Amino acid sequence: MPVSSPHALPSTRPSSGRRPIVALRTGLAALAVAAVMTAPQLAGPAPVAAASSCTGWTSQTVPPRTIRVLRAQTGRVEKVAFRRYVAEVMASGEWPGRLHLATLEVGAVATKQYAWYYAMRGHHRPGYQVGGHCYDVRDDTMDQLYRPERANPTIDQQRAIDATWALTLRKFGRFFLTGYRAGVSSQCAADANGWKLYARSVEACARQGWTRQRLQRTYLGPNLSFVWSDRLGPLLAQPDMVLKRGSRLPDSPVTVSWKPMPVSPGVSRYMLQRRVGRGDWTGLPLGSPTGRQTRVWLKTGLVNHFRVRGVDDQGRVGPWYYSDSLTAALRGPVGIRLGGDGVVAAAAHSTRWARASFTGSSVALVAATGPGMGRVRVFVNGKRAAIVDLYREVGSQRELVWTMNFGRVTPRSIAVSSVDPTRPVDFQGFYVLR
Repeated sequence: MPVSSPHALPSTRPSSGRRPIVALRTGLAALAVAAVMTAPQLAGPAPVAAASSCTGWTSQTVPPRTIRVLRAQTGRVEKVAFRRYVAEVMASGEWPGRLHLATLEVGAVATKQYAWYYAMRGHHRPGYQVGGHCYDVRDDTMDQLYRPERANPTIDQQRAIDATWALTLRKFGRFFLTGYRAGVSSQCAADANGWKLYARSVEACARQGWTRQRLQRTYLGPNLSFVWSDRLGPLLAQPDMVLKRGSRLPDSPVTVSWKPMPVSPGVSRYMLQRRVGRGDWTGLPLGSPTGRQTRVWLKTGLVNHFRVRGVDDQGRVGPWYYSDSLTAALRGPVGIRLGGDGVVAAAAHSTRWARASFTGSSVALVAATGPGMGRVRVFVNGKRAAIVDLYREVGSQRELVWTMNFGRVTPRSIAVSSVDPTRPVDFQGFYVLR
């Protein structure tokens, strides 16, 4: 039965009188994309008891701070931080972290608005009390699976939530109950009917490059509108990480940058944090409270993550926005001299070429600079990319003298050779991000 909003949506889509079942159960074998998710069938929303109230939230643009969840097996009602609830529902199997980011963003909005709807005043169903305690949603497939004991939200799930935390949807101008099911078709948009999400075909579309907005308009439109709240603190774009020429190892090879979205209020300061491996998030100092970039070091051989958020001039704190994962490595024969015939080599040995194969999103040539240093040719995938002059009046060691940022992780090869065999090049390796 198609999902319909209890908010006076067209009578051609009546409610079935049954509670929605929205869980996307896991347990099938991993990808094959067509079989990444399963879900019970989703009915129309159950009748609403107009005078009932539990959390009793009233805002349709600012999400509730908490939600009351019935743990069906024990009969206990738990008061859970709403943001944590959304993340742990997604991580409980509703929208698995292996899915494309656009799919996760669609799922994050649907998960959030579904629970938000039932946390609002007047939107509770009959029988929303147990043992004298009221609840907003159940933790099972009568609503959304919530298994915090084993849920471990991924960075991509967190990113999807953060990117859409200030977003709510309207159908015919009204806040509505967002429903979803797995669906049976793996063909992009084959089962889109304007009333609910079908996760299998949504994922198929996302893998074809569809954006969150296009997915939502296709599956939930027409008469769909997007409402971005201006009361949640600054909204930012995802942090971007690049290698920039002139940076040095090991202190600051990577430049992390960010910017506010056009719909965001003004920012009075930013906060940047880093996590290495499975460690804790730690704050990083910024040169300026409103600066939008900083140079940072990476722990080589371990996964590095960054996240940033803003605070506006009224003290409202925005959500965290997460970077892609980064792993840094040095490649190639580190510590050799290219060229410099007749010169006493400071490096371990001399050769004409240095080569490496790598898989990554960025690469840099690391070398020493200074008086008397020569030039070097750089080749990427067999094609000459640059000629780099290493002469400086004041030299440095392990400087990123040339960089290239590709934007996506793919296999590549890189090679360098000296231009003038009489002038030395102290080669310190290829610095790779992946």
